[in-house]
Amino acid sequence: MKRSLSIIALVLIGIIPSTVVAEQEVEYRPGGPKFAHVWNQFYAEPGHEPELDDPLIDAGKKMTSTICDAIKHLDMKQRRYAIGALGFIGDRQALPTLEIILKNEKEKDYFRGDALHAIYQIDERLGASYAKEFITENEYLKMMGNAILNKESWLKEPTEEY
Repeated sequence: MKRSLSIIALVLIGIIPSTVVAEQEVEYRPGGPKFAHVWNQFYAEPGHEPELDDPLIDAGKKMTSTICDAIKHLDMKQRRYAIGALGFIGDRQALPTLEIILKNEKEKDYFRGDALHAIYQIDERLGASYAKEFITENEYLKMMGNAILNKESWLKEPTEEY
């Protein structure tokens, strides 16, 4: 207890930067030089939130495997937006990676819900099947599952509430 309070005090007065204490997010950039410009745009200073995934979406299906490689890392910076980009890209090759995230109970609820949303965008039938299966897991999956089962229009369109 004393050690925790000491660390908190040192962070508050600026002796230890808060990034040392908190988990640091990492800018994963798989795919080498071929995709460097896309990752640079994706990780650039944040702009308007709904547009953060635009560089990945604009790059299209050629980015699918590199995005999948990046989102396997739980500490990926802007991971939710990369997961979301896979849904908008619509490449079935992303499904195994998204299914792993959805089925992993150790994942944060919102990553699992975002994976379910992306699966639905890629394959509506598969997404609806998973919605029925995971609807009782947690509140976010319940909300996402109900939206999928009700075929709400915002699921297929970019939205500011992402």
